[in-house]
Amino acid sequence: MLINLTQLSSIFRPPPASAGGTFQLPLVTLAILLLSVPLSVSADLFQLGYFDRSLIEQGQLWRLITGHLCHTSPSHLKWDLLAFAVAAGYLELNSRRVLLASLLTGVISVDALLLSSWAGISSYAGLSGLLFAPLLISLVIFARKQPYLTGWLPLLICMAKLIWEQFSLQALLSQSPWPPYPAAHLAGSFGGLLCLVTTTVRTEICRYRAVIFQ
Repeated sequence: MLINLTQLSSIFRPPPASAGGTFQLPLVTLAILLLSVPLSVSADLFQLGYFDRSLIEQGQLWRLITGHLCHTSPSHLKWDLLAFAVAAGYLELNSRRVLLASLLTGVISVDALLLSSWAGISSYAGLSGLLFAPLLISLVIFARKQPYLTGWLPLLICMAKLIWEQFSLQALLSQSPWPPYPAAHLAGSFGGLLCLVTTTVRTEICRYRAVIFQ
């Protein structure tokens, strides 16, 4: 079955307006932003939450989730929250269901990398890897809504940033006492791509069944 990206605009429709004429708040995005602040600012909560492979193997499985919400410096926290607010907020206003799916595939992809023998690190913290899952989908939706091919420019810039990071092994904006780990951004992007493909295929299957059983 072919993936028809031209139908994305119909798949990711904004939620209907309420009786007062306003759109619903991006509650999932706001909740993640609010949870990230204490887990990053409080030293005790950070120690309890950051991703540590040895502690996870001992049974502290919550770190598979909270590790994405912990940050190592004010700069790290600021830039990650800003990028996540834009990417996830935009996607949630189009489809909360797809945002949740992208977060799930993003967490699975990044954690799978961190737990693998390819990771090369044992500790990790930050939203930057995870946020690439909703970011990728948001950029595709944005591009599809534009009347000209220039709408794809943000996605191309994002891809160029990803490639630059893999070769330079440096963070473009945020500053952290921990060394940057751009491979997590690539894993998050893969999670976003996986979500995009599976959501599109699922929609096509539902449409096909609707035609068959009419």
